[in-house]
Amino acid sequence: MRRICIFIFIIIFSIFLTACQTGRELEQLQRLHERYESELSGGQYFSDDDILDKGPERGGTLKLFTTKPDTLNPILTSNSYTADFLGFIYEGLTRLDKDQRAVPLLSDRWTVSEDGLIWEFHMRDGVYWHDGEPFTAYDVEFTIQTILNPSVKSPYKSLLANVSQCIATDSSTVRIALKKPNSFTPEMMTFPVIPKHQFATVDVLTASKDLNPVGTGPYRFVTYDEGSGIKLALNEDWWHKDVDGTLASEGMYIENIQVSIFKKAEDAMGAFQSGEVDVAGLNFNEYLKYMDRTDLTIKSYASRNFEYVALNLNDPVLSDIYARRAIYLAIDREEIIKEALRGAGEKADLPVIPGCWLEDAEVSTGWKPDIRPGGATEQPDETEADISAAATPEEVLAAGGWKKNEQGYYKVIKGSRRYLSLELLVNSNNSTRVKAAEIICRQLEKAGIKVSLVQLQWKDVLSRINSGKFKMALLGCRVPQIPDISFMYSGGYLPYASSSGYSEAYNVSGYVNTSVDEYISQIFGKNDAEDRKAAYRAMKEQVLNDCPYIGLYFLKDAMVYGKNVKGPMSPYTWNKFNDFSRWYKPVP
Repeated sequence: MRRICIFIFIIIFSIFLTACQTGRELEQLQRLHERYESELSGGQYFSDDDILDKGPERGGTLKLFTTKPDTLNPILTSNSYTADFLGFIYEGLTRLDKDQRAVPLLSDRWTVSEDGLIWEFHMRDGVYWHDGEPFTAYDVEFTIQTILNPSVKSPYKSLLANVSQCIATDSSTVRIALKKPNSFTPEMMTFPVIPKHQFATVDVLTASKDLNPVGTGPYRFVTYDEGSGIKLALNEDWWHKDVDGTLASEGMYIENIQVSIFKKAEDAMGAFQSGEVDVAGLNFNEYLKYMDRTDLTIKSYASRNFEYVALNLNDPVLSDIYARRAIYLAIDREEIIKEALRGAGEKADLPVIPGCWLEDAEVSTGWKPDIRPGGATEQPDETEADISAAATPEEVLAAGGWKKNEQGYYKVIKGSRRYLSLELLVNSNNSTRVKAAEIICRQLEKAGIKVSLVQLQWKDVLSRINSGKFKMALLGCRVPQIPDISFMYSGGYLPYASSSGYSEAYNVSGYVNTSVDEYISQIFGKNDAEDRKAAYRAMKEQVLNDCPYIGLYFLKDAMVYGKNVKGPMSPYTWNKFNDFSRWYKPVP
């Protein structure tokens, strides 16, 4: 058989050779022959752009990108692409792992007082700045005080809004006093730490534009040129090598990082296609464009963008808990994710990213209808999970005393007959959200619940919500980096969001439940992990039974990698470059 294949190839080769007119065509045929022979012999053919992967080895340059940096000071930059590459230079006291737990970084351990107001963070020994100066607690004190300075505009200011005082008690310990107890304080110590000695003679703001970054991280700053970009080199003395056994024995592989500067982020994907960029992040809309590309390595993950339906509890119809529960049961989130998001979403009940360590306990999310003759006429005991997931919207409405005629479901509420006729607001400029809203309306109509879709400009949607003139609205928010739902579900206890300036979302449904406020207080006030889980579980069960909102899903973002980037690729919300220390590029 092999002889027949070779004979056929020779004939084809002879025919093409006769037709060839240029040396270039002869060269192409020769390469075709080389590929054919390689495949026949069981080998692997590599094009001119391919490099034989012999496994991890030292060398190579990782090519990243940014738009023009506003500053190279990590606590001041508002450019997310600049913050990404500065993350290779600077480090925080802690970082967040995939489960959203605080992992020691520049601080190796911490303690908290019984009242939860005083935290002490101990600095890791043997850490040095890239210029050779030792890292100390005084650097942390300087960084925190700089971020909290009223004249400094820092994206990390919200993380420290609950800090009343910060003092380095010695070179190894920082003491932080809080305004209110916050058990998530270690999770909020992820801001980059800057060296105090670098600003001994210059003001932080004055030096921000011409700053030569000096950090403690795995790569050190080399040069910055607007034409050729930013160059980083491997920090051979990175402290983490003494902590990670694999790094201690093998070291890191990629020696340099080259950051190209583009006018627009959109230009980066073109540069990625041409090989000028090795790794790029894709937001949800960009991910939809590239998700079907089989020639690219794409890894998706749940973003911080949560979508939900807000129900106006001040509306007479939606003040009825049975109506809200029926709406919840009628909405099929998996169908919405499949049709509107093309699978690029992860189902979620609350604005807490799936996989968070608090979410590892199962909570009942449905109800069992009251099947008393004639159905229930009173509101159910809202402290009990009394409906099962097997219930249908029709069963729940019947149990709640709703009846049906040709005009639809109706019920006497506050002395007046009310029909279950709803209106769903959505902003018209978000095509994905509009499509999701259309599916939700279809699902509600299928369950016998009348609903009309109202598309408005975003400012008009906000106006209707702020005035309380709405029934339902399909909205979204960007969740904070700690699992805090008080900004949407608290009627009064706002341990974090109230002082953090989160304007993306608030309690638009008008939901008030003193039990939920107490559970939130316990989550922030208790330092034992199991106690916090128990409080979170009870809180989640309560809000799911009350149904003030209907959580839908988190949109997915993604990272895309060039074919010559090898190693473990497992990005997650809090670390897009996870496992970068084990990446390598095959060396020619």
